[in-house]
Amino acid sequence: MSLRLPIRNLPGVLADVQRLCGDDAAVRFAAHFGDRTLHIPQLSRLRDDHPLVMALGRRAARLIASQLGGNEYRVPTGRWSMSHHNARVLRLNGWQPRPIARALALHKGTVDRLTADLQPAVSDPQPVTLTCPCCGRAYKLTPPPEQKEMVAEDDTSFLSAQPPLLRAAVAAGDLTIDDLRRLETRRT
Repeated sequence: MSLRLPIRNLPGVLADVQRLCGDDAAVRFAAHFGDRTLHIPQLSRLRDDHPLVMALGRRAARLIASQLGGNEYRVPTGRWSMSHHNARVLRLNGWQPRPIARALALHKGTVDRLTADLQPAVSDPQPVTLTCPCCGRAYKLTPPPEQKEMVAEDDTSFLSAQPPLLRAAVAAGDLTIDDLRRLETRRT
């Protein structure tokens, strides 16, 4: 189960759509109409074949048309706000900053800054379902496996007998000691 947060700081008309219809409708609105201009008709002129109805459904489209209708809006993409929202959701679900940065293509320093005020609500990283800021589709992220920090005594002596290049590969996480042992048995 992933924890949910409201999306903060959506720009322009996306904030209005979020206020009227919620986060999911705002994300779908941004995915369908982001980075272009959209004329929202008045409620009396809204038809079932209008792109707003097709993208969000009749109920949400009628609500938007009743409040925002009769105007033309430049619709922002909202990707910045949604990416930062996703970083905060992952952090609350136990993810560490480095895996968050990798999963969302953000800089680790950005993740640190965005999540500095948050403590994970769960101790072990949980799988999380997020919304893509580009297309609005939901996708599931699973946490990367935990790397083993402790090395057994016999592993230490085995590793010290390896060439420096292989030791560096183990330290970088590109190889495991088990990989080296398999290579050793193939050589003999």
